[in-house]
Amino acid sequence: MSIPLSSLSDKLNTNVLGDDIFLISNANSSQDNKITRDELSQSFDSFTAQNVSGFTIFESAGAFGLSVSGANGFVGINDRTPNVSLNIVDNSASTNGLGQIRISGGSARKVGISITDPSVYYQFSKKPNDTKLYLESSVNGGSTFTNLMAVDQSGNFAIHGTTGSLTNKFLISGEFVQFQNSGNALIFDPYNTEIKTSATDETLFLNYNNIADINIGKNGVFVKNNISTPYVGIGHSSPDAVLHASGVGQVAKLQSSSTTVSQCFKHSTSDAFIGLNSNKFYFGPSNGLSSYNIVYNMAGDGTFGLGTPNPVYKLDLLSTGPTEYTVAHFETTGAKTCEVVIGSNKALGGADTGPRNSFLTFSRYDGSTDVDKWSIGNIKTDTTFGGNDDFVFITNGYFGASPDVVAKLSTAGNLDIDGSYTTASSYCKGQYIQVYTTSLAGTSHIYIDPFGTNASSASNNSNIVGNAPFGIAMYAGSLQRIRLSVTSITPIANVIFQFYAITPAATGSSTTNNIGDTTDTANVKYTTTIASLIAGTTTLVIPTSHSFSAGQLLQFRLFTAGPVALNVVVQMTSSFRYTIV
Repeated sequence: MSIPLSSLSDKLNTNVLGDDIFLISNANSSQDNKITRDELSQSFDSFTAQNVSGFTIFESAGAFGLSVSGANGFVGINDRTPNVSLNIVDNSASTNGLGQIRISGGSARKVGISITDPSVYYQFSKKPNDTKLYLESSVNGGSTFTNLMAVDQSGNFAIHGTTGSLTNKFLISGEFVQFQNSGNALIFDPYNTEIKTSATDETLFLNYNNIADINIGKNGVFVKNNISTPYVGIGHSSPDAVLHASGVGQVAKLQSSSTTVSQCFKHSTSDAFIGLNSNKFYFGPSNGLSSYNIVYNMAGDGTFGLGTPNPVYKLDLLSTGPTEYTVAHFETTGAKTCEVVIGSNKALGGADTGPRNSFLTFSRYDGSTDVDKWSIGNIKTDTTFGGNDDFVFITNGYFGASPDVVAKLSTAGNLDIDGSYTTASSYCKGQYIQVYTTSLAGTSHIYIDPFGTNASSASNNSNIVGNAPFGIAMYAGSLQRIRLSVTSITPIANVIFQFYAITPAATGSSTTNNIGDTTDTANVKYTTTIASLIAGTTTLVIPTSHSFSAGQLLQFRLFTAGPVALNVVVQMTSSFRYTIV
């Protein structure tokens, strides 16, 4: 039967037993001794436990239900003795999942679980019309929240403040990310897009222990890992050297913030350097500008130096002492000829006018300075030495204190040497100049052997034609110049000089050789009249060369056409050009 709550006393009688059963049921129940839910809800606003043991609502088996502890008001789900504010024990037999707490709400509403202390909120929530799960925080009692983390149905996870769609599996936005072990840490810096260690004395390792290769960029830097010899490729994915740079055009550049930059090559015993100091490029054993390095000065037209850090000339070779090595050595061991070319594109001093000469100068160290000794080279047009592309030999050097051309080779092949020419051979081909000097006294007609010396005056008597002296030409040649040196005399007018070249008569012939025949004109090679023969030196300028053949009889003659007889002592110097074939 139904018992209205209003009929009950405020407190149950003391004779109510623990095994008495009262049913709380709905109005349609057929059970007796029942209290309906409607009556129950109308009769009180809360349940109050009778003692400190609290109360429990469990199903018939007594394993699963709700309990409230009497001492602390702890709530247990499937736990009769909860020891925290809310203690939930999983029902492993449930088909709805393990250990679930499910909070449901409409799609247009925000559903969340919050933790407060007291005005700081941390909240897991699903926002209205948004399927992602958020971890949020609030510092103003829940008035506004800031997103801390978000995760979507695809498993994309973000630590940032956005409510937009997630496109990465893991996204961190904002401050540093730091992985720390003891005092060391690995830091990801999003502001500077940097991966770094937490301390300056720590080393950042990539694939150090597993020896796997490393590729930074699209083969920008490729490390081919190896325990003994790792290879690094720059722009190359298969380096075959310790450092292998590959690309198009310029593949490497070393740059410094100052005016110097250098690179060192080192093996077990020595160092070598390549560097740039201001506008001078160098390489060698010293790191910097040094006389031990090779230096190229890029300023102006560019100069190249060996043994000097400040080259002045296009090629500047310098030794600093007499005991140092030879400045330059040119040698070839192949089939080609070793060639040294010296070119002068401008006049001396750099002007565009004046002599454009090219010289190779040799000097000698004389105690404290280098003194020019010889210059050899080409003379174009020089106001001091003349010449038109003559090749000359200059003593004391072209730039020396007293330069002197002692030999000159013309473009026609003529060689002019101030001194003598000596050879150990008995026979030399070509042309050469020979100078002869003969001295004699005579009266009337004087006959002179061009190659002889000191003939007696008696043999020069015109009345003794057969004894007139002569010389025999050993080679074909020509008379070049004559110089007469006469002792003190009274000037004699109209003295005739003649040069004869006579072909000797055949053996056994009665024909005379015309030696000493002043009427012989057919064999005269050269004749001239000296207007006044006086004491001193007289040079006869011969306008053209006068040739003769090998084996001809050569003779000089001095005489007068008038009644005045010669009575002189004369020394005659003559030069002949011979052609030996």
